[in-house]
Amino acid sequence: LALWLLRSTIYLVINKMMKKSTYMPIAMNLASNQWSWLEDMASKYKLSSTSKAMRCCINCVALGDAQMQSDDGCCGCNNTITKEVELSTEQLAWIEGQKQQCGTDVKDSSKLSIEQKVVSACMKLDEYTVFGIIRCKSSVAKCEGAQEAVENIQQQFGMKKDEVVTKENIDI
Repeated sequence: LALWLLRSTIYLVINKMMKKSTYMPIAMNLASNQWSWLEDMASKYKLSSTSKAMRCCINCVALGDAQMQSDDGCCGCNNTITKEVELSTEQLAWIEGQKQQCGTDVKDSSKLSIEQKVVSACMKLDEYTVFGIIRCKSSVAKCEGAQEAVENIQQQFGMKKDEVVTKENIDI
């Protein structure tokens, strides 16, 4: 774990200097209904992958637009599936920080993991808050992906370009 944190910190510093995210593949254990929801949202909002849907959820919670509950109850966690997702080094560091703050013991199967809490919190919100607000590391004007997201959100929600909510220059 210490080696992983050191490696993540080095990536974080380098990527912040370059204003670039590097996605790292990790195995994530979520309830089957949470994976289904992420897959449905990725398709509905024309996201590139389930990983992108998960990144949207993490950013939503990390920036305070959604709140994880200390006890979210059951998320269908008796039927969990492990899949690979790609997260930025900043997102991985945020998750690790949450685990340390909450004292989450991944071996305790009676408690929801941070990742399960993140998805559970987002599943309870309106979809626009999670997938309709653009959270961009740089500015929308400089980011081709964010510009495409603005167009998708305009179509999905019937909005004009100036009505789309953006949060730019985020650190996660």
